[in-house]
This record gives sequence, structure tokens and C-alpha cells, in this order.
Amino acid sequence: MMDRFALAFREQQQLFLLDKTYLVQSLFTVGGVATLSGRFLVQFFWNPAFAVLITLALLGLGAWLLWFSVRETRADWPVLPLCLIPFAFLSASLSENAMHYSVLTAWLLALGALCGYSRIRSHRLAWGILLTMATYLAAGPAALLFAVCAAVLDFFRKEWASALYILAALACGLGAWLLAWTPTLGRALTPSFYYDLDAPMPVAHWIPWMVLPLSVAACRAAQKLQGKRFLVPGGCTAVFLLALLPAFRMAQNTEDRQPGITYEYEYYVANEDWDGLLKACRSHEWIPHTAQYLNLALSWKGQLLTDLLKYDQRGPTGLMMMSEGRGVETTQAHIMFAMGNMAAAQDVAFNTLNSTEGFCPTMLKMNAQVELMRGTYAVADKYLSLLEKAPHYRRWAREQKRFLYNDRAVEEDSLLGNGRRSWPVMDGFAMFGNPLEEIMRVIDANPSDKRALEYALAYMLLAKDIKGVTGVVDRYYGKPGLPSLPVSVQEAVLFYSEYTRNIGGNNNLGPDWCAAHGVAEGTFRRFQTFQEESLKSGGKAPKGYNSSYWYYLVYKEI
Repeated sequence: MMDRFALAFREQQQLFLLDKTYLVQSLFTVGGVATLSGRFLVQFFWNPAFAVLITLALLGLGAWLLWFSVRETRADWPVLPLCLIPFAFLSASLSENAMHYSVLTAWLLALGALCGYSRIRSHRLAWGILLTMATYLAAGPAALLFAVCAAVLDFFRKEWASALYILAALACGLGAWLLAWTPTLGRALTPSFYYDLDAPMPVAHWIPWMVLPLSVAACRAAQKLQGKRFLVPGGCTAVFLLALLPAFRMAQNTEDRQPGITYEYEYYVANEDWDGLLKACRSHEWIPHTAQYLNLALSWKGQLLTDLLKYDQRGPTGLMMMSEGRGVETTQAHIMFAMGNMAAAQDVAFNTLNSTEGFCPTMLKMNAQVELMRGTYAVADKYLSLLEKAPHYRRWAREQKRFLYNDRAVEEDSLLGNGRRSWPVMDGFAMFGNPLEEIMRVIDANPSDKRALEYALAYMLLAKDIKGVTGVVDRYYGKPGLPSLPVSVQEAVLFYSEYTRNIGGNNNLGPDWCAAHGVAEGTFRRFQTFQEESLKSGGKAPKGYNSSYWYYLVYKEI
């Protein structure tokens, strides 16, 4: 019921800092202990396996705390399956990243308080009210769970005064709202406290909160049947198994509300695992988003033009994001950065830098790198200093700090130096025009930017702009950015040459021009064969050319 990549993506929604100011500010807020402990745990989610194991361990701990709270003797183990039910639903709730991980740590704090309360034998009312208030400060509205569950436990003991705990929890929430510690009364008293502030929380996330007190009541009721030893274990197990079906359904509905494949792709991008990203993209159905990540991986592997047509391509939308206005998606930032359009990349990276949980580490790294390219070292230092306080990113930040105030080191670095050579367009307007126009401005400023040239040519190839491809080849072939022509570009140039000669156009683009601009002898021979077989096929695509640009140009609709 848990997507390991969705869990791992939580690490990209926050940056846990070993910083006194950050720790104090996080701790001394409503629910601060739950929030801080949740963020501390999520910092280890850079590894999806760690994310799953930690989450399963915490869910198991919660079930054990619940069982320890309701049991009266060790012989009460048969009710343990009932204690697992709330956590099956809670794990489904955690499948949505808008539900913060602190909801799990808040539950653990509430159940820890319940566990302690269940062992108190004297002054229970005073202790109960004190625990309610302390739990609210530490865990937020999960204190209501403690209060309700404590009242249910005492109901079976015929102790009615514990209903006051619920009033105490409600009073804490009202006080937090009146003191402006929480933005709304609803967030002060409901599970929406743990949900993204700028989004309405689906009703389904209430289910775990309702199931927990019911499980406590069911455990108590089952304990009354201890004499029927065969009935209790079997019945509790059957109820647990029946509850799994709606829990799985809830998890599926939760996952359907969010782009799950993006989490998988972002994991590989964050770890710069381009082979893993390629494999993941091949395993999913073609959509522009998947193609964008696939081509991003090809670009960083230096195979964008050589391997472009080995994969299903359906136009330039699978290469660049062409959103209306000024979109703010991390995908767009990654693509613009790979293209060499650092101004646009920084524009998007800065706008996606913050989430309700904190800084996005990948976007923070991108901002730091662009500032190093610009030579604005004081700003870069601030970004790197933040990353240096995060255990997982400390080593990377310290390695990058060697570039601070060291122009020579920056210019000699393959990535940073290439970005700096694009300086003339770094301060231009970002993403106000056609993506191709902007990338051509980068190439004009820095003709040695091989990756930018590859993106420009790939865009023209996928848009079937063979005239544009030929123009770029004419201008940049033989220079550092385009020392040789990949086969796909050779095929486009040769096709355009043949086309212009057939319509009586530019005679300067004949075979000699093509040969002088990198078109190999083998490409000439294959093109002749392709033309002959196309005529013989009666308009159908000849076999053996599916990965050629001629096939894409003539037979593939975009």
C-alpha cells in the first residue's frame, strides 16, 4: 500500500538542518515535537528502501503501543490484529505526499501518552488532562485521538470523568487558534493540521482517525469474550483481513490523485542515476512527461542525438515543457538546466525552492550552482551553507565551496565553466518566448555548449524542421559544440538537400556540401536504398528503417 518512490519524494520536500535556530523554531510551535521528529526521519528517505523500512517499523511500533494500551494481561495477545487495522488505513493516508509525515509521529506521541495513561492508577483525571495538554503542544490535534481513546478505555471501566479530556483537547485547539498559533480553527482541531495548507484535504483522510477509537472499543469488547478462546483469535484476525480491503482501496484512490511516476523519475534525477531513469521511462506508457524525463537522461548521458530515435518520439512536446505563462515545476527546472538556459532554470528553481515542509534540496543545489556560474559568490555561499547543515548534503556542499571566490576553478569546471560562458544571456528574460528561441540565444553566446546544441537540434528534428537543422549544421558544424554529426542529423540534412534540389531550390546544398558537413558515405547509400524501397512498398513504410529519421519524418504523425 506504500509507493517507495512516493515516500522517497518526501525527502525532496524538506531539508532537515542541524541548526540551532531551525531546531528551536521547529520545536516551539504547536505539534513541534511531531513535526521535528518527522522531518528528522524523512531526511533518511533519500534511499527508498530506508523509507519503506522506517515507515513499516513506525507503523508496527504504533500497533504495539496501541496493544500495550488496551491489554490487561499478556494473555490479551489475540486482540493484536485489531490493533493493526488503524495503521493499515494510516499507511494508505501516507500514500499521498500532501499528508505530512508528521501525522505518523503525532500518532506515536498520542499512543505513547495513551500507553502511559493506561498504567496510571491514581489521580487519573489530573494526569489525563495534563497528558492531553502536553500531547497537544507536542503533537497537535492528535491530542484529540488520545482524549477519545482514553475516554473509550475508561468507558469500559465505568469511569465517566475522562470525557473531560475531550473538552481539554478542544480547549487547546481553540486557544491555539485564538493565539494565532494555527491559521484556522479547523486546522487546530482536525487532521488537516497535517495536510498541505494550500489544498483541501479529501474526506478519506478522516478514516484512520475514526477507526482508531473503534479499534480500542473492539479490543475491549473482545477481551470480554476471553472464555471463548477459539472465537477471539479467529474473529480478530478475520476482522483485520476484512479491513484490509477498504484500506487497499483507500490507498489506490489516494495514489490516483497524484502523479506517481513523477516521484519515481524525480528520485533518479535527484541521484543523477540516468541509467535508472531510462529504465523507468521505458517501463511506462508514452506521455509527454515520460518522454521529457527520458530525453533528459539521454542528454546527460551524451546520447540525445545518437539514441533519440531508438525510442518512441512524438514531437517536441516530449523534449521541452512548453507551459503557458511562467510554470513552476521541478521538471521544467531540470530540463532548462540541462539545455543550458540557466536564467530560466534558476527562475523555476527559485520558485519551487520552498514547500510547506521546507526547502527542496535539488532546487537548492541548482540555485547554488547557477550563482557560482554567475560569480555571485555571497549568494551561492548562503545556499551552500544551508546544504552544509543537512547531513546527507554536507559532503556535496563542502565540495562546491571550493569554487567560492575562485573564478579560475569555476571556469575550468566542465559544468560551471560551461554555464559561465553563457553569461551574456544569463540576465535576460526567462521563458517569455519560444523555448527554441531562448536556447538559440544561449548557443549564440556559447557555441561550445554541446548539450545546448544537441537540445536545439533534437527539438528541430522532432518538430520536423529540417530547414532549421540544416541551418544550425551550416553555422556550427566543426566547432567545439558540434565536432561531428550524429546519424539522425546526417539523415535530416541529406533529406533536406535532396528536397531542395528536387524543387529547384538552393543548389549550394548538394552532395558535396553534405559530405563537407559530416554526412558519411554510408548515409548516402542508405538514403538511396530507403528511397528505392519506399517506392516499391507502395506508400507503406519500408522495413528496417524504424529508427531512422527518414521514417520519423515521412511516416510518423506528430
